[in-house]
Amino acid sequence: MQKVVWTLLGLLLLWEPSVGAVPIDKPSFSIDAASPSNEGNLTPDDILAPGPVVAVEGADLNLQDALLLGDYDDLNALSFGRDPIQGPLYFSVDRVSVGLPGTDVNDLAQPGVEAASGSVFISELDGSNQLAILDRSLGLQSGFFSDDLNALEIDTLVYQHIYFSIDFLSASNGFGLLPYANDIFIDDFDPLNPFAFGELHMGLLAEDDIDALVLWDIVGPGVLNPGRDIALFSLSPFSPSTFTGSGLEYIPGLPGHLSPADILITDFTGSYSLWASAWDLGLDPWDNVNAIDTVPEPSTLVLLGTALALLAGVRMRQRRKVGA
Repeated sequence: MQKVVWTLLGLLLLWEPSVGAVPIDKPSFSIDAASPSNEGNLTPDDILAPGPVVAVEGADLNLQDALLLGDYDDLNALSFGRDPIQGPLYFSVDRVSVGLPGTDVNDLAQPGVEAASGSVFISELDGSNQLAILDRSLGLQSGFFSDDLNALEIDTLVYQHIYFSIDFLSASNGFGLLPYANDIFIDDFDPLNPFAFGELHMGLLAEDDIDALVLWDIVGPGVLNPGRDIALFSLSPFSPSTFTGSGLEYIPGLPGHLSPADILITDFTGSYSLWASAWDLGLDPWDNVNAIDTVPEPSTLVLLGTALALLAGVRMRQRRKVGA
């Protein structure tokens, strides 16, 4: 029976979905500290819903939010832990990203439009991208001083845990003096007890900064299982593992030569590799992907529920045998 369960879970990782299979009308997201929508009770450590309105207070995640005093954290990667490792990929870019000619990123990055940084795009990893969610539909602002969507979770499913990362210059990272920006945290910021250590589990450098996250954590949710849990991620432009941070030439997937638009994959056994290059997403290597997500098809959710129900049954029978 356990073999059947693991087979079902394995099939989920290979599932090929169609575009737009899951509604994307109520995503969760964050915006960076320079976004003009940061006013009132909105701060860059908050998880937001369209409006924008606060869905989860950053303070509830043990993050700092004294924005006007300069003592704040920037939540720059987000997942609820149920993201299948498959295309298509939803993503956002920063304010200076331009995309390749002929793509929607390029169209929305043009002077006078300047809506790319607050919008969400979708790519089949074939060298192109299309608009999926326009910034204005989230209540975000376009223009020269535009909002920058900084983290993304499209799924509207009920979640057990919140997984996130913080920006390198966040207050909780000592404004760049501490090595916590390459770690993945769960439910609250605890530097001694993250979900995953960037250096130990992912092969990152101490000054690397995880800038976007997709996470598959359905086997014992909330507890890292190296070799079973899988993540996609990107790094910020100032990370020494990127060519923009190291000053070296761009070579897709090669540490020290990565693009901030390269999407990397890890199973948390101490290393990572290339999953999709900047060119695969229809982006220029100098562009920065700063939010990503994948979504399951409804049929995938049924398969997931079946697998988890079977796994629960197996564990219950095992406990009964032990207690007999």
